[in-house]
Amino acid sequence: MGYDAMTKPAPPGTLFLIVGPSGVGKDTLLDGAREQLGNSRWFSFPRRIITRPTDAGGEDHIATTEADFDAMRAAGGFFHTWGAHGLHYGLPATIRDDLAAGINVVVNTSRAETVALRDKAADVVTIYISASPDVVEQRLRARGRETDAEIEGRLARIAQGADTDDGSLEILNDSSVEDGISALVELIAGSCNLRAEVTTFPAEFGSRPMCLVHQDNLIAARLLAGSERVTIQGGDGAVVAELGRTQLDTLANVDQCALSTSALSALNIDAGDVVMIERSPSPKSRSILQKKVRGGNLTHDEMEAFVHDLVAGKFSTSEIAGFLVAASTNLTLDEVVSLTRVRAEFAYRQTWDADIVVDKHSMGGIPGNRITPIVIPIIAAHGLIMPKTSSRAITSAAGTADMMEVLARVDLTPAEMKRVVTQTGACIAWNGRLTHSPVDDVMNAINRPLGLSSALLDVSSIMSKKLAAGSTHVLIDMPVGPSAKTKTLADAQVLKDLFENVGQGVGLKTRVNISDGTRPIGRGVGPVLETIDVLSVLRNEADAPQDLRAKSVDYAALILEWAGGVAKGAGRATAEALIDSGQAHEKLMQIADSQGRRDVALEPGRFTRDVLAQSAGVVSGTDISAVARIARAAGAPVDKAAGVVVLAAPGQTVVKGQPLLRLHAASTRGLDEALTAARGTDAIFQID
Repeated sequence: MGYDAMTKPAPPGTLFLIVGPSGVGKDTLLDGAREQLGNSRWFSFPRRIITRPTDAGGEDHIATTEADFDAMRAAGGFFHTWGAHGLHYGLPATIRDDLAAGINVVVNTSRAETVALRDKAADVVTIYISASPDVVEQRLRARGRETDAEIEGRLARIAQGADTDDGSLEILNDSSVEDGISALVELIAGSCNLRAEVTTFPAEFGSRPMCLVHQDNLIAARLLAGSERVTIQGGDGAVVAELGRTQLDTLANVDQCALSTSALSALNIDAGDVVMIERSPSPKSRSILQKKVRGGNLTHDEMEAFVHDLVAGKFSTSEIAGFLVAASTNLTLDEVVSLTRVRAEFAYRQTWDADIVVDKHSMGGIPGNRITPIVIPIIAAHGLIMPKTSSRAITSAAGTADMMEVLARVDLTPAEMKRVVTQTGACIAWNGRLTHSPVDDVMNAINRPLGLSSALLDVSSIMSKKLAAGSTHVLIDMPVGPSAKTKTLADAQVLKDLFENVGQGVGLKTRVNISDGTRPIGRGVGPVLETIDVLSVLRNEADAPQDLRAKSVDYAALILEWAGGVAKGAGRATAEALIDSGQAHEKLMQIADSQGRRDVALEPGRFTRDVLAQSAGVVSGTDISAVARIARAAGAPVDKAAGVVVLAAPGQTVVKGQPLLRLHAASTRGLDEALTAARGTDAIFQID
């Protein structure tokens, strides 16, 4: 397989032209570099062919006669030839094949031939060896091969200096031989591509691809210094792998890399194939990351480049954590807009044949509050397009997707979402297969252990999903209260401005409605219990939770007046009429049918227990976070029938022993855990 099977052609080897006047120590440095690099299969140090006797002194060369030289040239035996000082010089034709095979070729040549040689290879690096005139004079006189006149001529040429305007690299060889050799090896090893023959690594670390290189691999030591991850190119493409180093030749010698099975599978290669290895991320992306960590502001192009490498897995956990810590408090509005746009690029982008496409999002944190599956059928029944993608619960007892899954399939594909919305005007689907961006996966995996709370990152994530969903109008429900996600009105105003400004920046009409976040909305907390409440409202049942109906009507009215062509002040009546007539309920059933309705009985968990009032009085408040914790302890949302029913509301008068909360679980264990959570939470209800 090897490079012939790669999706893009592998680059050839690098041709290194080592030039410099006599006396600067060029031959000595070349001999030292050959000793350190010449044993590698990826380096070749061909000797020059010269019409000069072997015992004439100077470099180690292949001696030949003028007649034989001419015959070799006629037979195509040279890569390049030239004449100087009455002699003929030639570089062997094998150089051409070596370069094509990815081998780096290091040659001693004349400074006058560098222009011609650059035209003969795709990747050429010229390294000019120089030394100060005093040092050169000492070396020339010590070797005793030149006359005084010749020495003066050589010193004059040295005074001209190196022509580095053409990109040549220079080594000033005035120090020790060891220092000069080290400098030359450094330049050569740091200026070529890192290739390796693949061997298998007999271990796996989870699902992360692994790559081991030998610690004596001089190219790897220079190109991968400080890197924790590498990009391996070969076979079917490229894969990012964790980088390790080994001293054991049995795992990988200096010309090899040992790849884990997951890396081999991703590339579709076998042991013995050849790959190229690069540091990951690229120096450009790393500099962008460092710029943000240092507090700098990123342009849109920089943000895009960084996020692309982030999703490609090119950054380590610590690097991502550094970015998130910096970005959580230090993103400008322009950067949030850029991050939002880039995140949306990684999600499937829906398009709709409508000028107005409505969406709604709740900041969450309020038990119950299941207004979305009431608002959506109202809006769709009115004739607006409302393709809603929702999340599952993260810290609450149910997300909108968890509740809708009681009635119908929610794990729709983009094509299925398109079909449902075309048929019904709306959908209520899980965003994991639709608008969820892989950027979220990477960031969330690092952010959760860090426990960062960042409005800047949250708004970017939320608005990117709305952008991907093809929305034009986005309404944000922002509950405010001590136990809600947004604690104070001051925080709410800052967040409201951020949402609306980011919306404007990405081309979405955005409105934020600040609401009461001090109490549960509706009675049920948990997927089945919340579904019962939703259907009760849409069926216009007499005992339906009126707070849930009222808030749903408020939000539907706002949308209808804002985007639905309903006159100001007429939205409420329109929304209530759509509920009272049964049209909203019928629309929800149409949506459920189109998504794949589940024909199941809405039965809460059969193991129940009531939490009773310990005193008489008036309920003045509810600890909503405690209500959510108890519902989760009962098994929600994994157990859709589990949860709690809130039996008392603020302002209600209760007597001692009256049920305040009813627990539902599908097992005695779930009930016991819910009871433990309830007992461990003091004053779930404040009774005055």
